[in-house]
Amino acid sequence: MTTSNVEAAGTGVAPRVSVAIAAYNSAATLPETLESVAAQTFRDFEVIVVDDGSRDATQEVLTRYAAKWPWLHWEHQQNAGAGAARNRAIERARGEFIAFLDADDLWMPDKLAVQMEVFARNPAVACVYTDEIDFQPHRDMPKTLFQDKPPARGDILSQLFPGNFVLTSSLVVRKAALLEVGCFDGTQRVYEDLDLFLRLAERFEFDYVDRVLVRRRLLPDSLMHGNALACQRRDLEIIDEWVARRPDLFPEHSPQVRRRRGSVYARMGYALLSQRDYRGARHAFRRAIALGQREPDLLVRAAAAHVPAAARLLQRLRSGRQGAAHG
Repeated sequence: MTTSNVEAAGTGVAPRVSVAIAAYNSAATLPETLESVAAQTFRDFEVIVVDDGSRDATQEVLTRYAAKWPWLHWEHQQNAGAGAARNRAIERARGEFIAFLDADDLWMPDKLAVQMEVFARNPAVACVYTDEIDFQPHRDMPKTLFQDKPPARGDILSQLFPGNFVLTSSLVVRKAALLEVGCFDGTQRVYEDLDLFLRLAERFEFDYVDRVLVRRRLLPDSLMHGNALACQRRDLEIIDEWVARRPDLFPEHSPQVRRRRGSVYARMGYALLSQRDYRGARHAFRRAIALGQREPDLLVRAAAAHVPAAARLLQRLRSGRQGAAHG
């Protein structure tokens, strides 16, 4: 059964921007996230939160804040994944633009205002994203996303394929563009955002704001930490899909595609090694090396995968260095 107050959103003048939030067991972080939306200097928005089958107090948080803010609407659904939850929010949205926000991330106060100015200057643009910085409870990470992965504007498909530089919580997109490409793939639980960004980039122009306007909260139990192998396998599927879909841009044996595959197999090798799946790690490292990956750290770990005692020692040394860095 669906619990909802979204029906109340259907009256009055439609806002320009609909903020779409997918929430799952987010009671601890959602209040701060919603407060960052409430602090926006751009005021012509609504917020639609889809609670994706939470088992904590997320619904109580939403009930409390919806009573406080008439622009906040929410509903509960059976757990179906972030992509399916965002699609539900898009379905309910009345705005011309959709702004995505994860339930544990934060916006700077002028985030929407700055992005809407970009749309006003360039009506041809369908998607605008911004820089972001990751943070933990007591510190920010040393580099922003754009410092690590340079952004691009215009037709960005070729630049986006080697590695994603668009954070979901930073993106504002025209709803018409989302509907044209089919929104998120609700059957996927990982990398559903990259899949959508590539499809958008194939048809529409992107622009960006070179400012940190989003703070992404790093959580130890996040999907990327807890299910790295599923993410890497999905990444390989996405590569295969785009090589088949656009051989004009991504030929099977091109250096670009080989590097992209090789980097995924390298990450897969690291993940399998950390799980002490030495046979799987050896296979992944062999594929990475065959595809041209030759970094010294990779070669050391590939060799260690043949000697489990050495692999365990490397893991202990790495854990010790990480503990010292966080101390």
